[in-house]
Amino acid sequence: WWVGGVGAFSVVVLLSTINSIYGQVLLTTTGLEFRIFVSRRVVPWSEVARIEVRQRVSRSGIWSDLRVIRVHGRSLTIPGTLTHRVMDAELERKQAVIQERWSLAIGA
Repeated sequence: WWVGGVGAFSVVVLLSTINSIYGQVLLTTTGLEFRIFVSRRVVPWSEVARIEVRQRVSRSGIWSDLRVIRVHGRSLTIPGTLTHRVMDAELERKQAVIQERWSLAIGA
């Protein structure tokens, strides 16, 4: 039974990693549309409190990704933003574009 459990857990970890690296986010006038391997999800701009960079340390180094912090405090990882590079210009560009679209959408 434990072989099945380990296999199922491995599939979940693999899908999560694929979503973090290869997922996409579409910036629309109404919000963020997350397009991942198995589903789509929309987060309206009115629910976004801020966009921030999250860094995690592991044995293989520092990993960074972007997070949407929602008004009610729950955070969501933005798909397609996982990087292993320190001071990644592409990650900073993605953050700037998302923040600009968010500012335009809420009229700030």
